[in-house]
Amino acid sequence: MAVFRPDATHLSEQFASLAAQTYPVDRLVVVIADTVSKDLVTQTANDHNLTVSLLTPTVKCDTVRAFEQGLAHALSLYASSETPPFIALSDQDDIWHSNRIQRGVEALQASDASLVHSDARLVAGDGKTVLNTSMFQFEKRHPTPGLRGLLYRNNTTGMTCIMRAKLVEMALPFPTQNGVHFYHDLWLSLMAEAAGGGVHLLTEALVDYRQHDNNAIGAVDRQKKPGRSITERLRSLNMRKEAAPYALARYLAHSTRARVNALIKDGKLRTEQVRIRPLGPYLRYMRGGLTHFWDALVLGLSGRFGLARIAAGFGVVNTGRSVWALRAALTEGVTHAMHDFDSRLYSLSPGLSPQDADHQDGPSQVPQPYTNLQDPRKHPGWKPVFSATAPAVCVMVPSLNPTEMFAGIVSAIDIGLGLVARGIPVRFIATDMPVSSAETSRYFLEHRMPKRDGMKGAAASFDVQCGVHSDTLPAHADDQFLATAWWTAHCADTLIKAGGYNTDAFIYLIQDHEPHFYAWGQEFADATDSYDLNFRPIFNTTLLRDHFSSLGYKFARKTALAFHPAITIETYADRPRPMRKGPRRLAIYGRPSVARNMLSSTIEALVIFITEQSLTPDDIELISVGEAHQPVALPNDLILQSKGKLPLADYPDFLATIDLGLSLMYSPHPSHPPLEMAAAGARVITNRFGQKDLSTLSPAILSASTTPTDLAHVLTKAWKMGPVSQADRNIDLTQLGFDLNHMLDKLAKTLPAPLRNAKRP
Repeated sequence: MAVFRPDATHLSEQFASLAAQTYPVDRLVVVIADTVSKDLVTQTANDHNLTVSLLTPTVKCDTVRAFEQGLAHALSLYASSETPPFIALSDQDDIWHSNRIQRGVEALQASDASLVHSDARLVAGDGKTVLNTSMFQFEKRHPTPGLRGLLYRNNTTGMTCIMRAKLVEMALPFPTQNGVHFYHDLWLSLMAEAAGGGVHLLTEALVDYRQHDNNAIGAVDRQKKPGRSITERLRSLNMRKEAAPYALARYLAHSTRARVNALIKDGKLRTEQVRIRPLGPYLRYMRGGLTHFWDALVLGLSGRFGLARIAAGFGVVNTGRSVWALRAALTEGVTHAMHDFDSRLYSLSPGLSPQDADHQDGPSQVPQPYTNLQDPRKHPGWKPVFSATAPAVCVMVPSLNPTEMFAGIVSAIDIGLGLVARGIPVRFIATDMPVSSAETSRYFLEHRMPKRDGMKGAAASFDVQCGVHSDTLPAHADDQFLATAWWTAHCADTLIKAGGYNTDAFIYLIQDHEPHFYAWGQEFADATDSYDLNFRPIFNTTLLRDHFSSLGYKFARKTALAFHPAITIETYADRPRPMRKGPRRLAIYGRPSVARNMLSSTIEALVIFITEQSLTPDDIELISVGEAHQPVALPNDLILQSKGKLPLADYPDFLATIDLGLSLMYSPHPSHPPLEMAAAGARVITNRFGQKDLSTLSPAILSASTTPTDLAHVLTKAWKMGPVSQADRNIDLTQLGFDLNHMLDKLAKTLPAPLRNAKRP
């Protein structure tokens, strides 16, 4: 069981149902996912005479991470037992029927299945009012979807599952969740089907699923209602919209195959036990679309129109992927290869290459629209329709798809959600990338919303809008715009000047000096011009505000709002550093595709440092994090190994193992890695830039110029220094601006009265 801010009454009722099982529960393993509910769980378990093992992570964790840790702990408890246990999953607020465990154990003993799950009854928050007698009926689940069908829509609910310990051993650890997101019950079901004895469904309801406002997921009503026909559903297929769920399915299919292969290699699984053939459409390079379309036909003929649409969508994406690859190979690929060969050919002799016979007449004389020569990002792709019943802050971000959100977008999202938590309606608008799934984006936003008193119903105060595929978007005359990048600033300015809004200025979230992302040219000029528009700034750190002030911008006055990086220093500073033997570990922030992180200078500095100090693999281990790249061979047989982008949950533990960090950022904005590394107890080298000097924040941080020789010199200095003290790890970020919550309080007070007084729906 994973607990996170449990309702005491609900938890007690669930524990009572566990204690009343006809097949007794030997032990209850509880993961305190919120890190604070240990006393409540202990007391409740004692009240019901349950033997409980508590596992309290050092930091808060989500549902999937909590169950992963809990399952691993359960296995460790029975590692020396001659009889492997049956392991059941439980939520904190549901109610088990008294025969829930017994029926599951009987089904496991009577079959070869590795996992048994059941139907559930939906009840209201009071635990007594029956809303529906069958979750399978309510959500129109397929009772026997098979391995491939699980990736169309998961039919397994974790809190109804009981499984063999062998399945858990094969399923752990769960595949990395970084960008993609899936739940533990789906992964366990996939492994049971692919490498275990399969999945068995008990059609009777053995659990009461409590449906209330704080469900992590909640049941979705898919019962037959008047609506679109199957033809209309199929016509609505859009490759972009279907791409996100298909990408997740493909990721899980490849993860399943990789895990199966690893188990075979380790001798834990025999080849004849493997059943991954149904995953073929996801695993092949060029084929598979027809299989998805066939699934869609079969599902449609059986009346499962929702699943048929998903299968057809996967077929569209699979086929589109193949067509796109072939077109690229046979057009751009061929043209590029031929041009490259000819260039090399003609370079063997002096003179110019001959004029291309295909273009002897010069460019086409057919007039093209002037819009072809404009940057489309600067102009909103929608028109406002003043139909909204209440005003909102319109937060314009390039994307609202969770897999496309980087740090800058997330900061803007958090500001919008912080306003929602303060009672301000917000409209999130995707300006660049189409919204793949409004439901998925909304789910991501809802679960990122901060917890504050008096927030009941706050989630209804924001909506998700796609400014790419929508010709019109709802608007209100008292709307306020929050621009988050230079092109969204131009969009906001255009919308305001077009008329209809009771404002002449927008709010501009400035997170870097964006013109320097580009060479001198149009984008450089457009980004620079955005600072001449009419706006109220919010700066990501006082360092950035001071940089703009040094450039003579009057809007960068000391009174302008600035907030410090959203880093929870305690996450790193309070984490104990493990005792390590062997070479010292140095980590760099290596992102080859991001010029301002200066990987080339980092490597040059390492070469000088290694050579001058005569370091060997016995002295130092070199690791690169941030972006995957090839290993780098360095002097004295040293290799810089790339770990790529680490999962967020693993990142603090990793940083606690490094002794030195080297992280560059050629920008006035401080990047997070130097601060996180220093808080974790590493001695960090980073560069100065104008007014930016992070060494003023902690003696654990050493600043240098960007020349490789100076960086190497400071690296040597850090190498010879002692360990970082606990006091130096406790970095005070308020030197860089207000805490985000404090800044949001100030921002909310400056918004016009119609927004501050708007009523939630």
